[in-house]
Amino acid sequence: MNNSPLRGGRLAQASALFAAPLLWLAAEAVSPKLAADPSEQLAIIGRNPERWYAYTLLLILGTMAFVPAVLALMRLAAGSPRLAAIGGTVLGLGTLVAVGDAMSQLMVWQMVGQGADRRQMVALIDRFDNASGSAVVFAVGGLGFLLGAILLSIGLVRTRRTPAWATLLFAVGIVVQLVGFTASSVAIVLVSSVILLAGMSRQAMSVLAPTRTPEPGRARIDHRGASQLV
Repeated sequence: MNNSPLRGGRLAQASALFAAPLLWLAAEAVSPKLAADPSEQLAIIGRNPERWYAYTLLLILGTMAFVPAVLALMRLAAGSPRLAAIGGTVLGLGTLVAVGDAMSQLMVWQMVGQGADRRQMVALIDRFDNASGSAVVFAVGGLGFLLGAILLSIGLVRTRRTPAWATLLFAVGIVVQLVGFTASSVAIVLVSSVILLAGMSRQAMSVLAPTRTPEPGRARIDHRGASQLV
């Protein structure tokens, strides 16, 4: 039977597991300083517009690549279907919100352009960040990102399709990344990308590893020792 589409799907998902943290790492490598204060952040962007654009573009691409990476993790956790489905869905929701958040930085990039009134731009960012309608979306996205990663990690540990240490690095990397963005620290987010790259690269290898399926009509022994016919 020709299983090239299946292999192609696995290769694409494995590539996403490797590409997402690598792109995030590249983004932080070129990123200027992050600041919680809008006025300070715009001043930094104004001095480094090219670096901010490169950072934003790499961040967008990495977060987009994380979407198929989530599907790959769901494949690995398929032996625990409930955790795979719930964790993957919640993590996917958080990832989509993160893509929107990353894309919004392209608008911020244009706020330092010629003719832009700095005080008005600062006021606009402040209103956007503190508006309840937008704040609740990003809060739900961040919570979904964290909760989904935890649930999916539990499913991965249970199925044992990938080493436990790789799953641990994945979970820790997600937590550290959220801490880094909350603290507006390039260094912490950079460390999280290194942690994620180490763990997700190993998970990518697990996606590519062949899975053994019992042949029809052959007997197998379940965990109670009873012979069953497949």
